[in-house]
Amino acid sequence: MLIPPIRLLYRGLDDALGPLREDLTAFLLRPAVDQLHYLKATRGAKTPDFLIRHKGEKIVLEVGGAKKGRTQFKGIVADRKIVLSDAARISENRLPLHCLGFLKGIDTVVHRDGDPL
Repeated sequence: MLIPPIRLLYRGLDDALGPLREDLTAFLLRPAVDQLHYLKATRGAKTPDFLIRHKGEKIVLEVGGAKKGRTQFKGIVADRKIVLSDAARISENRLPLHCLGFLKGIDTVVHRDGDPL
């Protein structure tokens, strides 16, 4: 069970939703990948949320709501750049956040040939 961190205890839901999405993502990805790195160092900086190294591949993830775009990927070099969002639409570089709940390994969600699921 995921317990909300104390840093979010006295925030409203709208203010805490982004950090809760990121915490859930880290909680679900950590056992499934070789290396997981959180990339946010400066508050408000336009950088992706996570860098994953798995089976020699470098994958960058941005976690957000339905309207989350790819602006955080600008200038980032990686094998794959994926947006995980609340939206149900699926494309080559956008996956629903809830798919992480079914994750056994990152290969389960992102196939080598580039087709999601």
